Amino acid sequence: MTEILSAVGCSLVIIILARVLSKIFTTKLFAAAILVAIAFIYVGFSLKDNPISLIVLEIAVASVFFFTALIGYKSNPALIAYGIIGHGVWDFLHHRLAVIPTAIPTYWPVFCAVVDLITGIYFLMIFRREKKLDLE
Repeated sequence: MTEILSAVGCSLVIIILARVLSKIFTTKLFAAAILVAIAFIYVGFSLKDNPISLIVLEIAVASVFFFTALIGYKSNPALIAYGIIGHGVWDFLHHRLAVIPTAIPTYWPVFCAVVDLITGIYFLMIFRREKKLDLE
C-alpha cells in the first residue's frame, strides 16, 4: 500500500511540474523526457547482479521506449502518452519476477506502474485536448 500512496504522490508532483514548467518547456517535451527517463531505470537495475541476457533485454526494451518518445515528439504526442502507459505494462511484467526476472527492488514495479498509468493517462488527456483545440 505504501508503494501505491507514494506513487500517487509522485504522480501529482510530475503533473504539477508539467503544468508549471509548461511556461518554459512544451508539455510534449516534458512527457518525452519522462518516458525516456523511466525507460532506462530498469537498465540501471539490470546492471547489478543480473545475467547479460537480461541486461540486453532491458536495453532493447528501453530503446523501444526511447524511439517511441522520439517518434511521438516529432509526429504524434499521443504516442508518448501511450508509451508511458505501455511502460506501466512493462512494470507489471517485472512484478514479483513474474515474467521478467531482472533483480530489482521489490517495491519498484508496483510504484512505477502506478506512476506510469496516472501520468500516462494525464498526458493522453492533455494531448487529446490540444489536438481537439487544433482541429477547431
